[in-house]
Amino acid sequence: MSIRRTAVGRVTVLGAIGGLTGGDETDRLREAILGEAAAGNTLLVLDLSACGKMNSSGISVLVEAYRDYAGRGGEIRLCGLPPRIAKQLATVRIIDFFGRHANVEEALAAFAERAPRT
Repeated sequence: MSIRRTAVGRVTVLGAIGGLTGGDETDRLREAILGEAAAGNTLLVLDLSACGKMNSSGISVLVEAYRDYAGRGGEIRLCGLPPRIAKQLATVRIIDFFGRHANVEEALAAFAERAPRT
């Protein structure tokens, strides 16, 4: 698995490529998310469109990320969820913790809509 990082204004987009089933790939995503949080990021998009599978290890990374971001007044939006992963997240009742979008562009637009106007 690899992690693709893009910054769009104050929003960071992390794209997970591969599976989140424990081991190095899951650790890399956790480290990428924690690194963004440590840098002060509060607006995160996780693009899971290229994530083939996820188990409880991957789900625990999402829960940990949610707790961190929510505790700091931040927000995480998921996009590109494959149907199987969306079903898993719904089954364990965490899918509604996150904003969900079809793609990165929609997730970024949702953040732009909630941004304060100056």
